[in-house]
Amino acid sequence: MKKVIIGNATLYLGTMEETIGGIEHVDHILTDPPYLYIKNHDFDKKFDEQLFFENAKRLLPDNGFIALFGRGTSFYRWNTRLADMGFTFKEEIIWDKRFGSSPAHNISRVHETISLNTKKTGVIKKRKIPYIEQKEYELDGIINDINRIKSAINSEAGLNQIIDFLKTGFIKNGGTFKTHKVTVSVQKSCRDPASASLRFIRDGMREKTIMPIFPCHYGSVHPTEKPIRLAERLINLISDPGDTIYDPFMGSGSFGVACINTGRKYIGSEIKPEYFKIARKRIEQAVSENCLWQT
Repeated sequence: MKKVIIGNATLYLGTMEETIGGIEHVDHILTDPPYLYIKNHDFDKKFDEQLFFENAKRLLPDNGFIALFGRGTSFYRWNTRLADMGFTFKEEIIWDKRFGSSPAHNISRVHETISLNTKKTGVIKKRKIPYIEQKEYELDGIINDINRIKSAINSEAGLNQIIDFLKTGFIKNGGTFKTHKVTVSVQKSCRDPASASLRFIRDGMREKTIMPIFPCHYGSVHPTEKPIRLAERLINLISDPGDTIYDPFMGSGSFGVACINTGRKYIGSEIKPEYFKIARKRIEQAVSENCLWQT
């Protein structure tokens, strides 16, 4: 087993089974374990699931999260195991890859699933995404927002509402509407939609459970490499700057780079020397770039 420290990142060359027992505490776990469905590939080998999940419970504080990528039987087994251990399911995130994984498949698979479970009391953070990033693939939504603003500017009342919002930062109520739930009808204040659209453009939009992000198809260095931006958005949902994120199946280090970019500490382990070398290089570069940016 080999240990390397790079800034706030600690990397282990070794298996999860060899390294996890020596780790004393982490705030959250974000990992992409072997899915155990790709045959004859050395990166998709079985691991000691009982050891992993028992240590996950040991390592995490009550408000800690374990965020798991997965697919198929193993993914559902892992989440059932977490429930049996007393973890609380909080949310399911869908990574929309924007195109199919293989033209040879009978059905074009364009997504992967990530489950967010807390040991006990963790709460998903309210985070905002830049407007253009959140609506990058929603042309109709962008056009609707533009039309709302255009329509408001063409009327005196609407223009005054926009000016008032730009001056004060607050959106005034403009009436009421009804929302219907299973057995309840609730009256809610209806805010000026044009000003709301302007606020989204200025301040960003709330994160969603579906994240459309292109995969690392070109230039990727690992067969199951995840986009750094996807990892950054997941990290922001479950943690705060300064927290420690643990990934026992590090691969080429995308989650480590995301931690450095978002001001988190990182602990990762990787079994294959060639991927460990790549992860080390990528994380060293991220640490160097972030140090330059911060100065």
